[in-house]
Amino acid sequence: MEPTTTGRFRVLDIRPDGRILLVDLDAAVAAVEGENPETDLQPLAAVPPASDGELAETVRELKPGFVVTASLAWDDSEAEFVDCEIEDRSWIQYADGVSGLFEVAQETWYDAQMAGDAMNSRPTYSTDNEANGVVYTFAKQEPPRDLFKEFRTGATPIEPLIQRVEAEREDDSDRAVFVMNPVDEEFVLIYIVFRKEGMLAQTVRDTYGLPSV
Repeated sequence: MEPTTTGRFRVLDIRPDGRILLVDLDAAVAAVEGENPETDLQPLAAVPPASDGELAETVRELKPGFVVTASLAWDDSEAEFVDCEIEDRSWIQYADGVSGLFEVAQETWYDAQMAGDAMNSRPTYSTDNEANGVVYTFAKQEPPRDLFKEFRTGATPIEPLIQRVEAEREDDSDRAVFVMNPVDEEFVLIYIVFRKEGMLAQTVRDTYGLPSV
């Protein structure tokens, strides 16, 4: 009998070979809350089910950022979906080689440089002075490290940033998470927008040529 793993996971990315990278959410929450700050948050890779049907259709719907309750069967160290239910449709979008970053991102990075820090964060606000997101900037690393790639593969986790937003927000809106690698800046940007389908998130997509909801 094949061993199985059941839990809540976030889809981190869908790789070109079809494998789906999943982050264990219980482990991420424990890390953020300080219960187990040394938890390994490296994602596991799962393949879609071999046979077609309702489960296969659900797995085909998945996008980076979605939260699922899933059961995975292990065979020769490879995990395959045997059950999957979508709980949350937050969306992570990756943008490599963007240019013309918005002013708040540049200011956030400038403040990090002035303080001699490798990262910084700053909330963003609507014209009505309502918090609508949070910007994180991270200094690019010297080769052979590629921080943008590390975020996308999970080598450097982004889930703790998302979990901090979830802990601070009382609404249950789907989030929009933008991971950007500017071609003309010295930092990598993560922008968590509180409402996936809001005007701000769509403006970011339109500005940087990302697919719409």
